[in-house]
Amino acid sequence: MGKTFRILRAVFSALILLVSLLTLSGWWMLRSTLPQLDGTLLVPGLHAPVEVERDSWGIPHIRAQSLDDLLLAQGYVTAQDRLWQMDLLRRAAAGELSEIFGAAAVEHDVENRTLGFRQAADAALATMPAPRRAMLEAYARGVNAYIDARTGRLPAEFLVLRYQPRPWTPRDTLLIAANLYKELTGFWRDQIVRGEVTRTVGPELANDLYAATADSPWDHPLVGLAPAAAPAPKHPAERLGFAQPAPGTAPRVAPPSPWSAELDSLPSVDEGLRAAGGSNNWVVSGSRTRSGRPLLENDTHLGWSAPGIWYLVHLTAPGWNVKGFALPGGPLVVIGHNEHIAWGFTNNFADVLDVYAETLNPRNPLEYLVNGQWQRVTTRREVIHVRGAPDRVVDVMLTRHGPVIQRSGFTGYAIRWTATEPGGLDANYFLLGAAKSWDEFRAVLRDTPGPAQNAVYADVEGHIGYLVSALVPTRRQPAGGVPVPGDNDDHEWTGYIPRDELPQLFDPPDGLIATANARVIGPGYKWHLTDMWMAPYRTARIYELLGNRKDLQPEDLIRMSADIYSLPHLEMAQELAKAAKRVHAADPRTAELLGSISGWDGRAVINSVAMTFLDYTRRAVLYNLLRPHLHGDIDRYLQWMRAGVFLEWVLRERPARWLPSAFRDYDELLISSADLAVQRIAQPAGPVVSPRWQWGEFNVLRMYHPLGRDGVLRRALSIGPLPISGSNYSVKQIGRTYGPSMRFVADFSNLDNSLMNVTMGQSGQFLSPNYKDQFSAWYGGYGIPSRFSDAAEKPLVIHHLELLPASPHEP
Repeated sequence: MGKTFRILRAVFSALILLVSLLTLSGWWMLRSTLPQLDGTLLVPGLHAPVEVERDSWGIPHIRAQSLDDLLLAQGYVTAQDRLWQMDLLRRAAAGELSEIFGAAAVEHDVENRTLGFRQAADAALATMPAPRRAMLEAYARGVNAYIDARTGRLPAEFLVLRYQPRPWTPRDTLLIAANLYKELTGFWRDQIVRGEVTRTVGPELANDLYAATADSPWDHPLVGLAPAAAPAPKHPAERLGFAQPAPGTAPRVAPPSPWSAELDSLPSVDEGLRAAGGSNNWVVSGSRTRSGRPLLENDTHLGWSAPGIWYLVHLTAPGWNVKGFALPGGPLVVIGHNEHIAWGFTNNFADVLDVYAETLNPRNPLEYLVNGQWQRVTTRREVIHVRGAPDRVVDVMLTRHGPVIQRSGFTGYAIRWTATEPGGLDANYFLLGAAKSWDEFRAVLRDTPGPAQNAVYADVEGHIGYLVSALVPTRRQPAGGVPVPGDNDDHEWTGYIPRDELPQLFDPPDGLIATANARVIGPGYKWHLTDMWMAPYRTARIYELLGNRKDLQPEDLIRMSADIYSLPHLEMAQELAKAAKRVHAADPRTAELLGSISGWDGRAVINSVAMTFLDYTRRAVLYNLLRPHLHGDIDRYLQWMRAGVFLEWVLRERPARWLPSAFRDYDELLISSADLAVQRIAQPAGPVVSPRWQWGEFNVLRMYHPLGRDGVLRRALSIGPLPISGSNYSVKQIGRTYGPSMRFVADFSNLDNSLMNVTMGQSGQFLSPNYKDQFSAWYGGYGIPSRFSDAAEKPLVIHHLELLPASPHEP
């Protein structure tokens, strides 16, 4: 027995030793994938030594003796931190994810192959000015130098998925730009849905749903103002004197929603359905700051991912000294500052895509009608390699307008889009880092095809400015946001809005410019830009926060970017308070909540039950309004970005044509919707009003790595689920899949006082200390100091790497 025990103990010890060795071996293998941050490295293609210094946040300052070496080194250094993300982004745009993820990615790939991003990137490169193409080539040489040097020690994702990255090319950089172009302007589905909704409800109600939402009294247009603009509405918190029931009348009980039994869950009011939410930016002149010098703020709202979409970098070479936010896979910086100017962007949503309803020949599906004649489509064969499955072959139909992205019977929906026009992906935003003045800033942007952005500007001389610059088509007839007939020439493009006639503003008298994706043009502007503005509530709140302040500092702007006040939810609280004077809730829980919202401060904090109740009530009101007309298709309309403005308009105007017949008046609609909201909150949160009803239980943050969605990998690679404050309509805009992707404040009193941070961290390698180290600052809503001068940066350096020239054949 003792001998057996000794044998078992020896075997068990051996097994423990083996497991330990395997664990250590695996750990060593993973650690070996981390890049070298100190010492020297030989890099083929360099002409002179390059210094790379990193601070404790992992932010590199790259110093080179030429622009060519700077770009090569930037490609190398970015690949050190983000190579797998870069490969994933180019594959996503090219429609090549199925090669590594298998059948789960096929439909995504089919869509992007149909759009033709690879062909658009090649066409843009063919017409790109030679100096700009040389910049992309230098960047690509740096990425490839890193790939070649790290054979067998590439990031862990390549090891797990068992594949090697192909060499980087200038086309890949343009493909990464295509991803953003699609996220910010690719709204063909919205147009198709709008056409379907219009056919379903008829022209009068469609006009209410869409045209009535094009303007809101909360809008703050920057140009084209009417001679006598209407005053802004009174703030909800200032409204007094709620109406009382008429004498001799008793409050009545709200009837139930007639559709409550068929409803499993309430639809979301979009801005939470779209991956690309929006962004904020504003700039104030020295007349509004404590220092007397301009301040500029920008926080872009994009889809969440792990790692995040932005990479911070400081770049120095002759003619260049710029710090800011780069796209992994793209050269220089897109948003940031140099010694002279600072700039930031929000999406303008300019109408740069049209959907054409092509009439297909029932006798020959490869023919379509053009001015009374059948014309043959062009086809382009795409072969999608699918891991673990046969190839998927797609024959893309191309009409004179573009690819057919969707078919319905004998109608093919083809899209014409500036992104896929010749040169459409040749964006040059990264050249802004060399501009030294407003005129040079404008000159760079005059050349960019898009995507159309609201650009704000500040400079060391004290000037501030704003402009939109992109190729925005003009048409023979406006499309009206719906698919237009493709069988005639009535809706063909006739050119583009002249660059000098796009919106712009320089040194406004009030010293303030702010945008948040809402309307920026008034009725006096002559051109059609779009009617797809986002709701104006963030813009209105920014103007309210800035007010008449004359003492602004960088920390104030960061706090404002994290503001969680939700104007439409407070408006709903006011409407419910008035309605409750006339109509009683049938559900005692609703009555309890109605009593609690009278003192609500409008802030979407995670422990607020009121916020949950009001958000669900807004959704329930929209459901009750739309259900008689759209039946089961309500979610599709709510993807419209100003659905919330439609609700604002209905509750302000209270038109009889929208009141469902089940309700005597809008007060009954409101209180019945509140009852319905309570019922739906109780489904996941339990029947009793409790902490499970708090906003943080419903408003949840998820920053997931593609390989880290469950279990141990989620804990190691991803962040969330976590409760998060804010709403779709707060300045800190939070949707289900997106939110602030970075924060930036430039301070021209001292650029060393500027603030910059990203969502998670600089590194895309989960074993790096810089993988998640910025998250606490992002989540807490405060900025990370961003030093700029050598005197301020040098004491913070903890890693020093020197890249030395090597011949192409040296190891």
